[in-house]
Amino acid sequence: VGNCINMLALNQTCRLPLLMLVTMRGEWGEFNPWQLPMGQSARAALEVAGVLTQRLSEADAAYDTVRSAGSMAFEAQVPLALLLAQRLIGAKTFR
Repeated sequence: VGNCINMLALNQTCRLPLLMLVTMRGEWGEFNPWQLPMGQSARAALEVAGVLTQRLSEADAAYDTVRSAGSMAFEAQVPLALLLAQRLIGAKTFR
């Protein structure tokens, strides 16, 4: 955990741009109960570490949202996580 926080602090201190595309778990259609805590706390954990967050829930908005998130991260030289809703990517199954 400390290594993750140190890495994110490096991005802020050195003003290195970072765009993360994060597939969310513990949301719509989740069948693994151990994914629920992380899915419910991922956004808050990233924000506490100083990462800007945006959420993508609609496929029709994907191109514009990813493009604008990339522009924000690289032009402002900040870390930004684009959280891809589980409903957007579909629920996993292991059948």
